[in-house]
Amino acid sequence: MPNGLLSSAARRVKAAAGWIIFRTGLYRRMRRDEAVIVLFHRVNDALPNDPLTYTTNKFEQFVRFFGRYFEVVPLSVLLRRLETGAELAACLAITFDDGYRGNATIAAPILERHGQAACFFVTTQYVGTDYVPWWDAQKKIQTRWMTWDQARTLRAAGHDIGSHTETHPDLGVIPPDEARREIGGGSTRLDAELGEHSGLFAYPFGGRKNMSAANQVVVGELGLRCCLSAYGGTVRTGDDPLRLKRTTISDWYLSPYQFGFELMTGRLKPE
Repeated sequence: MPNGLLSSAARRVKAAAGWIIFRTGLYRRMRRDEAVIVLFHRVNDALPNDPLTYTTNKFEQFVRFFGRYFEVVPLSVLLRRLETGAELAACLAITFDDGYRGNATIAAPILERHGQAACFFVTTQYVGTDYVPWWDAQKKIQTRWMTWDQARTLRAAGHDIGSHTETHPDLGVIPPDEARREIGGGSTRLDAELGEHSGLFAYPFGGRKNMSAANQVVVGELGLRCCLSAYGGTVRTGDDPLRLKRTTISDWYLSPYQFGFELMTGRLKPE
């Protein structure tokens, strides 16, 4: 059997196993004292074939699943629990990267309808512009970014807003002085626009190679509250808030139940 078909068949089996684990209540006995932070990028029905984008239907399936089987909390609440040593079991925080307009106009209303809040990490110099980044230019996508008014509306509705640098550079390759401008500048601009200190930060691309040791030091020197990656894994008591693991919800998951299976069986390991 070709590898692609084998992989698809294996994922279907995992999704079915996940359905059994959760619908029978077995998941309650399998929980560990760990939380999970999930990452989406964009929710938009107009871009069904873009790997960074989820349709509203698929996104809402995950939102329902999260609400049914987890305690969905804002990232800021999860950080407080981590800082105080409170229990993390069954906690789940939802995050979005980059700052796409649909996250404010499409995703947020779905979340709010289900009583959930997320953290939206914005690339501060892209907000309110018509700039097209290379990953959208390659697919001939006309990027639509949220505005600062929309970011403030999200914050007023109870969502967290974090910084994703000024211009989305690869912090694995740029020198520390440039990283300081990107990270510090993004955080300062965000605070000025929101009228409050956020301190929430997720670095672009999110892989291990996308944050150098020297720039990790810069993050600590800037006094940020957290720094999130995107290469998989969970959050456990005692973890460093400046080295938090996140799991991307991609089209590799055939259903929320496959995601649940991977989580409950300890397979959401860092890549």
